Amino acid sequence: MYQTDKEYLFQKVERQDIPLDSPDTTLYVIGNGFDMAHGVPSSYDRFRDSISKRNPLRFTLENFIKKDDIWGNFEDSLAYLDREKMMDSLDEVLDVMGVLEEDDDEFSAADFFGATENVSTPVYLLTQELPDYFRKWINKLKPSGEGRPLQGFLKPDARYINFNYTEFLETLYGIPMERILYIHGDRRDKKCKLVLGHGHDTEEVFREWHQSNKDREKFQPRRKGRRGRYYNNDNPTYLAYFLKDDSKGNWKSQMRYDAINHTVELIEDYYEESAKKTTEVLVRNQSYFASLSSIKQVVVIGHSLSEVDDPYFREIIKNHGNTPDMEWYISWYSPDDLRRIDRFMKRMGLDKKQVKLFRV
Repeated sequence: MYQTDKEYLFQKVERQDIPLDSPDTTLYVIGNGFDMAHGVPSSYDRFRDSISKRNPLRFTLENFIKKDDIWGNFEDSLAYLDREKMMDSLDEVLDVMGVLEEDDDEFSAADFFGATENVSTPVYLLTQELPDYFRKWINKLKPSGEGRPLQGFLKPDARYINFNYTEFLETLYGIPMERILYIHGDRRDKKCKLVLGHGHDTEEVFREWHQSNKDREKFQPRRKGRRGRYYNNDNPTYLAYFLKDDSKGNWKSQMRYDAINHTVELIEDYYEESAKKTTEVLVRNQSYFASLSSIKQVVVIGHSLSEVDDPYFREIIKNHGNTPDMEWYISWYSPDDLRRIDRFMKRMGLDKKQVKLFRV
């Protein structure tokens, strides 16, 4: 038995003692820790380092994503685009670009949309540039050295769900391609879009953001000016997200009203665009998951067990049909892993008797 904190108590086994006599009833789930164990520099910190500090994409990630450490849980962080920072830049852009009122003879629709597109540049970078940069980085990844720490442990006749985009199960261990489901895409398939994104309910994220900001002075209907006089709030973020009646908003002009609402559309579209769309992935691979009904052992190697991937594990359990009968062998590296495993077990409804831990 192994115990790090009083609250965590797991059975620990040596890797060679895990019974893998029936490959046809064994499913391996492979995460990024597998690649890293083979010397692949595939952490998101390394992805960050591959982007120049002067690159607009990196600036956007580190300044328009409202998380203290976006690289620590990169995909999760993509759900937290800073609405306020984007909206607050709108007036400055409209002024700098000299956008005129729509009833002005010299009004230019091109100037208007150019200004709103300028404000939404972070959205463009995150939805268009980020996937391209990410794929180019993924394509360059390779193991360092020829080590095979899992030689003999990975059975070629078993089933594999690979959350990585790399083919090292095949090239290092000879696992047949037809035994592997590249659940988030295979980097060798140039026509396949790699799955990257957060797994949050976008409506829930919005509700949490709205609830935590609605009582701030900045977002109240009446604001106190520099001379002590009160005025109707004209802050773009307030008007876009906290104003209850558009007819009472201090929009200043029709052009500004349209600009604010157009910018909101662009921002909110981002949240859907940046989601991982796990449901679509499951539907696309429905027959594969249905074929896992005979699986009795699940061996998890190097997977973070984050909530974004919960739907896949629930689908595995659902298709097995007899949760208490399943055995789970999960690799771990640090005390943080124990906490993640404990939370994962509770979310999946697993009993600790079903779960054994091992080191890679």
